[in-house]
Amino acid sequence: MKIVEDKIYLSASDLSTHIACPHATFLNLQEAKGSLKAPGNIHAALYALQKKGEEFERNYLEQLKAKGKTVIEIEKTSLKKALQDTVSAMAEGADIIYQARLEHDIWNGWADFLVKTNKPGRFDWSYEVMDTKLSRETKAGAILQICLYSEILSQLQGRMPEYMCINNPNGEHRFRVDDFMAFYRIMKNKLQQAILVPNNGYPDPVPHCDICKWWELCNQRRRADDHLSFIAGMGKLQTQEVKEHEVTTLESMAGLHTGISWKPKRGSVDTYKRLAHQADLQLKWRTTNSPTVEILPPEADFGFFKLPEPSPHDIFFDFEGDPFVGTMGLEYLFGWLYRDKYYDLWANNELEEKQALEKFMDTVMKVLDADPGMHIYHFGAYEQSALKRLVGKYAIKEDELDRLLRAGVFVNLHSITRRAIIAGVESYSLKDLEKLHGYLRIVDLRTVAAHKLLYEGLLESGSIQDADEQTISIVRDYNKDDCISTKYLRDWLEEQRAKLISQGTTIPRPARGDGEASENITEHQQRIQPLFDELVKDVPVEKETRTTEQQAKWLLANMLDWYRREKKSFWWEVFRLQDLTDEELLEERDALSGLTFTGKREKVKRSFVDYYTFPDQETTLSEGNRVRFSGEEIGTIHSIDFDKRIVGIKKSQTTLEIHPTHLICTDFISDKPKEEALIRFAQRVIQNGIDSDGSCRAGRDLLLRKIPRMRDTMPSIEIAQERAIEWVHKLNDGVLPIQGPPGTGKSYNAARMILSLVKTNKKIGVTALSHKVIDGLLKKVIKEAANKNMMVRIVQKVTEDPDTSDPKWIQTKDNNEVIESLNKGYQIAAGTSFMWARENFFEAVDYLFVDEAGQLSLIDTVALSHAGRNLVLLGDPQQLKQPQKGSHPEGTELSALEHILQGEKTIRQEQGVFLDKTWRMHPAINSFISELFYDCKLHPLEHNEQQTLEGNTKFKKPGIYFEPVIHRGNQNSSSEEVERVKQIVDELLNSQLIWINRRAEREPLTAENIKIISPYNAQVNALHRSLPEIQIGTVDKFQGQEAAVIILSMATSTPEDAPRGMEFLYSLNRLNVAVSRAKGVFILVASPSLFEPECRSPHQMQLANALCRLKEFADS
Repeated sequence: MKIVEDKIYLSASDLSTHIACPHATFLNLQEAKGSLKAPGNIHAALYALQKKGEEFERNYLEQLKAKGKTVIEIEKTSLKKALQDTVSAMAEGADIIYQARLEHDIWNGWADFLVKTNKPGRFDWSYEVMDTKLSRETKAGAILQICLYSEILSQLQGRMPEYMCINNPNGEHRFRVDDFMAFYRIMKNKLQQAILVPNNGYPDPVPHCDICKWWELCNQRRRADDHLSFIAGMGKLQTQEVKEHEVTTLESMAGLHTGISWKPKRGSVDTYKRLAHQADLQLKWRTTNSPTVEILPPEADFGFFKLPEPSPHDIFFDFEGDPFVGTMGLEYLFGWLYRDKYYDLWANNELEEKQALEKFMDTVMKVLDADPGMHIYHFGAYEQSALKRLVGKYAIKEDELDRLLRAGVFVNLHSITRRAIIAGVESYSLKDLEKLHGYLRIVDLRTVAAHKLLYEGLLESGSIQDADEQTISIVRDYNKDDCISTKYLRDWLEEQRAKLISQGTTIPRPARGDGEASENITEHQQRIQPLFDELVKDVPVEKETRTTEQQAKWLLANMLDWYRREKKSFWWEVFRLQDLTDEELLEERDALSGLTFTGKREKVKRSFVDYYTFPDQETTLSEGNRVRFSGEEIGTIHSIDFDKRIVGIKKSQTTLEIHPTHLICTDFISDKPKEEALIRFAQRVIQNGIDSDGSCRAGRDLLLRKIPRMRDTMPSIEIAQERAIEWVHKLNDGVLPIQGPPGTGKSYNAARMILSLVKTNKKIGVTALSHKVIDGLLKKVIKEAANKNMMVRIVQKVTEDPDTSDPKWIQTKDNNEVIESLNKGYQIAAGTSFMWARENFFEAVDYLFVDEAGQLSLIDTVALSHAGRNLVLLGDPQQLKQPQKGSHPEGTELSALEHILQGEKTIRQEQGVFLDKTWRMHPAINSFISELFYDCKLHPLEHNEQQTLEGNTKFKKPGIYFEPVIHRGNQNSSSEEVERVKQIVDELLNSQLIWINRRAEREPLTAENIKIISPYNAQVNALHRSLPEIQIGTVDKFQGQEAAVIILSMATSTPEDAPRGMEFLYSLNRLNVAVSRAKGVFILVASPSLFEPECRSPHQMQLANALCRLKEFADS
């Protein structure tokens, strides 16, 4: 930010700073005006990185020259001349323009490179922006920078570039400009407004404080004001709540320790009592200048009850990691204290990270074998979660980690401390707790930040060899300090426990598990290890250097243990949930917490059903789930009513008197048939090769991402639906992917394809992720057969009692009956992957249709592929995905269609069929869906434009609307949005509106024409109570459905309030499904703050961009 001749000039860094902290923009503006002086650069040690970046940039320039590119370098002598020289270089048509001056209005910058393309603009060619960055992982700030440069460039050349590029040590990375520009435009306009009307708002603490030059100035102000943020555990929601009751300082919060006179709108009374107690202790410590600690009332299974018997062989463990190294981050330092000696393992790349993991786990297992009473102490949840991720990433040491988890070897001292004591510290960080036990660190924390940033910057750039001994030593000593401090904290907690026992409190040690899994893992490992070794023999570690065949074999090898890895991850998650309190479980989707027994009990056959109330919360639990409480399975969910918030638990006599306060789901279906199918598949590949003739050709083609294998030349047919039928008949032991966006009649077209094959006496298989999806496709087949006067005979494997009396469509629970029926002349067989994976279904059908292949995992698809000579994959990876529990090697976690598309939004013409015509959406809605999710390839059918509302309403024009509702502190439910949605529905239903469909048929708009969607069950339930006559649900409930009017209520106040983070609330797939349900009108009801998230990665920017673009469509 600069002011030159009374005109302000802004750059990309000003934009990223404003997103992170608007108050920093105000201070920067005062500095530019000369009314405020900035402190010195607090990260002076990082100048070395800047020099490395300049060196990398110059080296790349020399590479371009060596390739014979015509390069024009712009001199930086005069800004005006540099801009003129840049435009002249563009007019000359230079291949590369280096250090291009870009300037328009108040925005300016220097682009590292402009790269010529053959797309015409103001000239017969145009340019795209390329910036060089030392970091191997592209960050959000870099994307904002090239967005700004691309927009300025569009003004100079008369054309917006289609792509922009970041060049880093990992190579060139291209980004679609439109995937980011809506977010960029909203953020840019917000900054411009802040410059025009400066706002000296309050400097509330934000993550940007950690790197901000103004941090000390703002912190001094907060100190002077006795700000609420200094209370340990005080979040934004709680701060907003108490401020509404004129509690604005730590001291005034401490005054609530004697009692709270109001009922909080956010959270429970107990939460605010605990925070008031915390503030009171901090105030006492501050006024007496003496440590203030209180022991909390002992709770069984928590706090001191979780401290195991100390052992001389205990390990105190800590990671140092960098999430921006490569694509998956890097744990670059494994540090631990053992018998008072510090050990460290360093990793500069993924190979070394894998080796460090192996060595650490081998060390731990050796100590455990020698002393089964040892434990690994760590502070916080990170160490366990990182180990789980690493063993999944590299597919090694899973059994060892499973043994450690089952035996309860890991001890999280952070959770123990929080449930054992309350102290007058400003945070319960490892560093702040040192004030209690007295450990004095080797390294001053104020010196660590710059050296840690420098070390990680060199790691990200691939220049770690340039790290000096001082920096390495400081990072090592910082990690060593954390390990020693963890031991000091354990010893201090043991002292407090001993004092309690001496005063008469009984505190037993936690029971130790034996660490043994219930499954026989040795036999399985012995079977798959030789197959794994053979498949990965001569396959490079680095993905970039593998051939297509090597990558396919690597994927297959890492699939062999996939199902067992998924099962382990499931049980690891159960163990994690069991360690949480009822209050913490309220935030977990795989649990139901806050249960209160109603006293109602019913007898059901030989069992009993007890009924419990529960508060609104997000949960995946449903009828039929097996559930446990306090580590013991207590029954199954008989019924669950989210509207009335009552759950019925079916119990046996042995668990009848156990009344749970929470439930944890323990349902897990055995994948043994699919596991065996993969082993057989791998054996065939090893015997015959991955790309050879013979059996399982379709499954191997899928792994190899081969284009459809045809009997003769692919015919050129314009209409996608007809091309699909023609191609499927010519398929020759291959894979035919068909991508069906919303409203394109995917199931209808699948039914037509199936019937056309049945006419030629082909046997057809149908499968999908769920029986419900299979039922839907079979009904389409039956309906279309009736229209064509065809008779088809269907046999379907089901798990529930058969519910069809049609003799042409039999349902059975017996897998063998399906095979027998096919042998008796039934043309179509249907079942889930569990059936098709069985050995006796080998080549049971000529064609196996996989519906919703955008949801069905790649591994499931490979496991069932042996059942059909040809595979037809129907689905859309741009819509909902299949959830997974575990962390798996890269590529094995994808769905079948995601694997084929490899990150692209639409399938290429030679790869398969893209159904490009939607029957559902009005052009005004389709244009958004097509642009954001389908590369502008999805088009409305003729007459869709007739879909409209007629009458007196602001929503009568077809298209997208945004209804802003300002609210604060809401996470998964907003009464303010419920009220606005009700007003909208009342207006729609009480205005005598007429709905006109695509056939120009007219009918009154009724409740049946309106559907309401929300991301969260709590908001769905609140909306239900207000609008019982309207269909309301989450996105998952409405896939495949449609309505004249769709209303989406987001419920969350700000991005930071989102219970499951940006990934869920801003999900591209979910937004696609939600908007594309609408035939004529889509109404977004949301807080305006949701359009202003602080994004830290390109992916997060893409998530935000879609919602921002939706708003732009609504505003247009």
